Amino acid sequence: MKKIIMVAFIISVGNKTYAQLSENLASFNYGLAPIGHDDIDFYKTDFKFNIPTTLKKGVLTNSLGFNNYRFNYTTDFSFSTEAISNLYDISYGLKYQLPITKTWLLTTSAKAAIVSNLTNAATKNDLLFTGDVFVAKTLGNEENPETLTLGLSYTTITGKPSLLPTVSYTKQVTNKFSFGVGFPKTFANYTINAINAIQLVFLVDGFYANLNDKIRVNQTTNADKISFSSTSLALAYNYEMDDYWGISFKGGYAFSNKYKLLNSDDALVFNFNTTSKPFFSAGITFNLKK
Repeated sequence: MKKIIMVAFIISVGNKTYAQLSENLASFNYGLAPIGHDDIDFYKTDFKFNIPTTLKKGVLTNSLGFNNYRFNYTTDFSFSTEAISNLYDISYGLKYQLPITKTWLLTTSAKAAIVSNLTNAATKNDLLFTGDVFVAKTLGNEENPETLTLGLSYTTITGKPSLLPTVSYTKQVTNKFSFGVGFPKTFANYTINAINAIQLVFLVDGFYANLNDKIRVNQTTNADKISFSSTSLALAYNYEMDDYWGISFKGGYAFSNKYKLLNSDDALVFNFNTTSKPFFSAGITFNLKK
């Protein structure tokens, strides 16, 4: 059986409903999974621009994003893995956030992306459309707010495009401690001081990509798509060096890793037989904030 240690990238979310109206204008992240002599090394680089525009009612945000998933296969399989050594996600997104009242916030978003190994020129099969709509209700007082969020997302976090519910409850318990319970993320945050913070996260995440060139798995079977999903528990430490630079270290355990090749009908044609494994990652971020 082939075994892979994959990394889960933890993205922190705001605790107050209206904090969601303020976003980083630009961000860069690099992560890696140092896995020694196992079968696959995994690296991720992502870059994102957000261009918010304040309207008469609400905020409209245009986003440009780039993700590169890089794989280094250290074991020979029965087919060539050269075509799946790099996967790309190049996206344009549009999000609209409308405060309905002082305690209600409506958020809708849509994203068009080219998600592929791009071994040839992009085609319509490389295009992927996702989006979501949800409402958030702020409860409690300003010092210790509670937020209930409900909605629907068309997403690939389970490894295939699916319509899934978005449910979460967050609470700012003190000025240092907050938590959130829901799907796809449950977390607990503790702010040590202005520059140090830790976070415990349970996360469901994944991606889905088209293979620009089919992979011949065997004499009669081709792979057209690639699918990965993971369920993990991680502890993250974040250090803000200044208003722009930050570093983070994450370690935890991936309870479920599923890495597969699919045909054009999304049926399984090859399973990498991944298993539950511990993981570790480190990264550096640069943020330009409004």
